[in-house]
Amino acid sequence: MKKYLFEGFLKEKLIYKTCKTYWEVKIEELFKQYKIKNAKPYLNTKFADGTDFFDANPIANYNISSIGRSIRIIQEEYNPNDLEIAAWIDEFETENFKTKELVISIQLRPYTEKVAFEMIKKWIVDNYPENKMEKYLALRLELEKLETNDKTNEVLA
Repeated sequence: MKKYLFEGFLKEKLIYKTCKTYWEVKIEELFKQYKIKNAKPYLNTKFADGTDFFDANPIANYNISSIGRSIRIIQEEYNPNDLEIAAWIDEFETENFKTKELVISIQLRPYTEKVAFEMIKKWIVDNYPENKMEKYLALRLELEKLETNDKTNEVLA
């Protein structure tokens, strides 16, 4: 049976806060390991009174201004009808800010976390060109679909 991390995080604020801290620590460790400097959140995740949205969109977000790229992690609760991980490149723009972002939608478990960090590394550390990254994401996600289908067929057999 698959083990999902931080189950119930959208219902329990303490679990949500722990999950958010988990992402921040893991991503900041990656940045430290590869000497990525000046990574800062770029999306508002709080109401005007300072209360968190608690919707996990995003659970974590960072902009690295030196390369004009960002990452946004959207964490989803477990849903057997959805892919456990999906990703795409998007453009985020406001009046004073514009960035290309790698958006990762994830049902968090150890395996999908590993896949997400492979994607983040290719986007931020390896600085894959956008077209190469899009091809990589398409291939990686097709492999995920195949693996999911294989496991479903094993259960049904």
